[in-house]
Formats: sequence, structure tokens, C-alpha cells
Amino acid sequence: MSLKHVRDTYEAFGASDPFFAVLSRKGKEGGGWTPDEFYATGVEEISDVMRYLERADFDVARNDALDFGAGAGRLTQALGDHFERVVGVDISSTMIQTAETHNRHGERVRYVQNTVPNLVQFETGTFDFVYSNITLQHMPSQAAEAFIGEFLRLLRPGGLALFQVPDGRHFPAGSVRERLTEFIRGPLRRLSKRLRGKPPVEIHYVARPRVEAILAARGGTLLDVYDVAEGKKRWPLARYCVRKD
Repeated sequence: MSLKHVRDTYEAFGASDPFFAVLSRKGKEGGGWTPDEFYATGVEEISDVMRYLERADFDVARNDALDFGAGAGRLTQALGDHFERVVGVDISSTMIQTAETHNRHGERVRYVQNTVPNLVQFETGTFDFVYSNITLQHMPSQAAEAFIGEFLRLLRPGGLALFQVPDGRHFPAGSVRERLTEFIRGPLRRLSKRLRGKPPVEIHYVARPRVEAILAARGGTLLDVYDVAEGKKRWPLARYCVRKD
């Protein structure tokens, strides 16, 4: 299960236009984001996340947090306002270089590169909180499923994971329909985008039954799941809140 094509895509993004690669809003391409504008969106998002946890009465220790898919550190920096120590993980070294340039938390926040479909560089039970947004969808579904399992492994008992991955039709693992879907959303989509002169970004999903099975197998209790797109997309952009038993 190689992630080389994902890494190559985001290495190029990180070298050319890292902020736009993370938040591809109209008019912001070609260096349209200023650092202050870009990182302010992270502060807003994480503030909303913390208010959500408080309203739902989902307590979480504020010691160690992981930002999976850190990119240029937009959310990692914001998490540093709420947790004692934060680690941002990303597949791209060029993205991490940008993130480190804009680190305002010193040694309390650090960034590491991860290019394989696991997080074995971290010991079991390392984090109180794991957060991931608009990341899992850009890798093959098998890799996303592996990382969801890793989120649970890395949590301390009572810790929380809050992660987003699009929902979609559920096919039996290894079935022809599943393999065809992965081909269409992966290699075929990349080829189509290259032919049109666009970045070869993939969009995958993990069906909710598959996510729930992973959580149950890894000792997680699903506390909440909701559609961050509020029904505006064909399939829900599901965000899962999970507690480690």
C-alpha cells in the first residue's frame, strides 16, 4: 500500500503554493493567502472544535495532541493554543518546512514527516487528542482505514479522536465493486486531472459501516458523527468523535 503518489503531489504543492494547497479557495491561488489570513482560519476552526466538545460535554485532557495531515501547520498552531504539547504529522517535507517557519509555540509544537500507512513512530497511548480534517479523503481508502485504526492505538484511555472522512456506498472488502471504485477515484482521477492540466489530487471515502467496525475493533466508542457539509454534498462529509475505552 504505497503512498508515493500522494507524497509526490504534496511535495510539489508544498514547494509551489502551500497555503492554497491546504485551503483552495477561489482567488487565493498563486500566493493569495497571507500568513495572518491563513493561520487565522485555523484558530477559528479549532475554536469551533473546542466549543463543540464543551457543548457536548466531551471532556479531554489538554496535555498532548496530534494533528494528522498538518500541511503548513494551520491547525497544529491553533491546537497549540489549547494543549501543552502538539505534534503535526504530514507526508510532505516541503509542507513541514513551511509549518516550521511559522511555528509560534517553540518547542511545545513540533512537526514530523510520515510517508507510510501507519504511525509506528509513535508509541501506543501517546496522545489525549487526535484531530484530522480534509486529509484522509486524499489517500486510498485502505490507507485511510489503517490510519483510523492508528488514531485509536495512539490515544490514551479516555482520549478523544475527532476526524473527518467522506461517507459513501459500502462494498465488501476486496470485492470487484470496491476495487473498481478505488481505481476510478485513484489512478483514473489522477490521469484525468493531469490531462486537464490540474493537480492530481484524489478524493476517496470510507463508508460509515467500515469506520464503525474499525473503531469497535480498536477499543473505541463512537460518541457522535455528523455531516460537516450539512447535506450540501452527494455524500456526507462525516466527522466522527470517538473516545478510547
